[in-house]
Amino acid sequence: MPWTLAFALVVFFPIAAMNFYVWRKVFKALCELTTWDRRWLRNVSVGFHVWVTILPFVYAISYLIVGRRAIPAFAGDSLAIDLLFSYPFWIALVIVAQLFMVFALLDFIEFAILRFVLTAQGWFRRNSSLIYVVLAVSITPYSLVTIARDTWSVRVVEHKVVLPPEFRSLHGFRIAQISDVQEDGRTTPNDLRKYVATVNSLRPDIVLFAGDLVTSGTRYIESAAEIMGGLRSRFGTIAAVGDHEIFSDKPMVLDALGRRGVKVVEDSTIVLNVDSARVAISVVTYTYLQRPRKRVLERLTAGMDETYWIFLVHQPAEELVQFARQNGYNLFVAGHTHGGGLAFGVPGLFLFAPATLESNYVSGLFQVGQMAVSVTNGLGLTLTPIRFNAPAEITLLNLEQEGAARVVTVYPRVLLCIQERIFITRVIIDTFVRTRLEAMSTIKTKRN
Repeated sequence: MPWTLAFALVVFFPIAAMNFYVWRKVFKALCELTTWDRRWLRNVSVGFHVWVTILPFVYAISYLIVGRRAIPAFAGDSLAIDLLFSYPFWIALVIVAQLFMVFALLDFIEFAILRFVLTAQGWFRRNSSLIYVVLAVSITPYSLVTIARDTWSVRVVEHKVVLPPEFRSLHGFRIAQISDVQEDGRTTPNDLRKYVATVNSLRPDIVLFAGDLVTSGTRYIESAAEIMGGLRSRFGTIAAVGDHEIFSDKPMVLDALGRRGVKVVEDSTIVLNVDSARVAISVVTYTYLQRPRKRVLERLTAGMDETYWIFLVHQPAEELVQFARQNGYNLFVAGHTHGGGLAFGVPGLFLFAPATLESNYVSGLFQVGQMAVSVTNGLGLTLTPIRFNAPAEITLLNLEQEGAARVVTVYPRVLLCIQERIFITRVIIDTFVRTRLEAMSTIKTKRN
């Protein structure tokens, strides 16, 4: 069974449960607020619910009938399947997940707090239908706009990385960090050409590619490699091996990239002479199916003196980040996470992406001891045909000597979510206690 089908089947049941919860709330609210025929509204709701959750079953039936020939069609090669099943399924998932979080929070507030404040509880119950409809009408277009922006546009993110004093000669050195280009039926050759042109327009000194040239199969390998060969920089393009190189055809990918001048390195270190400084780039293959042994990692660090060290890998695994930090690396560069792909919540307030369960470093620039860790969102798509709060991007790292770093210590997103939840819980409790005290004070005053 293909991993994309397995994933769709796994997420089906929680998605179906969330759909039922959300649509039940919306259905009851519409019945109360409108004069629409209830039977018609129920039939429409059930039909819509079936349509937006049927993708896993269509995929499974197709796979049983035609075998692995069905995989490309559900990976973007068939526009009809995307429009009829894939996009409705994943877009509905995002909207329903957003609504589920808000509706569940309202239910919690009503159950845990409002039942102790009778006047507020009465007001909420009288207006709950309107509240649910307003939230649905507000969150749905917000989600659609965000999906469109993050999926079909590419941003350039610049970070300043402060150099240690002994490497002042590297001031102004520019690193273009890219990853997960994954050419397929959705990320087309034209998309990749525009991406490469944007990278070239930044005039980097070197391009570091953290792997994943194509999504699956061999159909797009030559096309993607030819376009990636158009990357231009002073010291060329250095690449790591990604998961999808192994999923497709690793020897074919490495050969295609090598013939186009992209230097793919595995478990070794290359040294560049940059003016009067030396830059060493250790490139490690760390994927689901291939990982380095301890002695391989230890061999990378020979001769660390008077060299600016960069660690390039596909997956930002915690064990590799800690290895690089402990062994004196200055910069750690990775991709793989797609910025979370789908990150639910509101940016700046609360975001949770399933990718946080795999890595503490999902997107952006982190400071781990004296080492900067940069994880880029990449360009392509993988499990889902859309992005949400995780826009496609090119990362430009500017090595600079003077001034304060823009790199800040950032808590891993899972921990950040926990902190935010604690804060929200405290606000709710404080509000409840204050309301109860005011109510008791009012009752005392009336009795007196």
